[in-house]
Amino acid sequence: MELERFVTETGRPLPIFLLLDCSGSMSGEKINTLNQAVKDMIEDFKGERLSDVNLKICVITFGNTAKVHTELSSLKDLNYVDLVATGMTPLGGALNLASSIINDKEKVPSKGYRPVVVLVSDGHPNDSWEAPLNEFITGKRTSKCEKWALGIGQDVDKDMLEKFLNNPEKKVYDASVAKEITKFFKLVTLSTVA
Repeated sequence: MELERFVTETGRPLPIFLLLDCSGSMSGEKINTLNQAVKDMIEDFKGERLSDVNLKICVITFGNTAKVHTELSSLKDLNYVDLVATGMTPLGGALNLASSIINDKEKVPSKGYRPVVVLVSDGHPNDSWEAPLNEFITGKRTSKCEKWALGIGQDVDKDMLEKFLNNPEKKVYDASVAKEITKFFKLVTLSTVA
């Protein structure tokens, strides 16, 4: 069994971090669609035969509190549990959690691919998020991440999402309706695999 583990994890690690807003405003169709989009992404990644890549996914949520919802795990070990929408939008806490994991060379080794960080939100952060965001986009390791941002609905803080991307050539994707969440996750999946 140990030999099997060695063989399946010899690919170069590619960590994917999903920073997902699960505040109260995400309840209903938005959170249901987001949960399905994440599950579809995981299944799509599992369907790819990438022998030289060891895809790892970490889900960090920010709703009520910021927390690691799903530890950084290889696809075969991943146990995704549906998100529940509740509380406020503590984005700063989520960015701090992501930074601490990305900066941990045991969890995210330098020999791996650049981490992919996907930020999804439908509102405005309501904690002290500016300093953690600035630290994330300027940090030695976190500034090198491949970043994606999805704003859901009309009340999203698009300026914050643009600051997160920190690249005038990248755009914030909009999901005015919930089904566009799925399209965004398909795009991220295809781009990551490519």
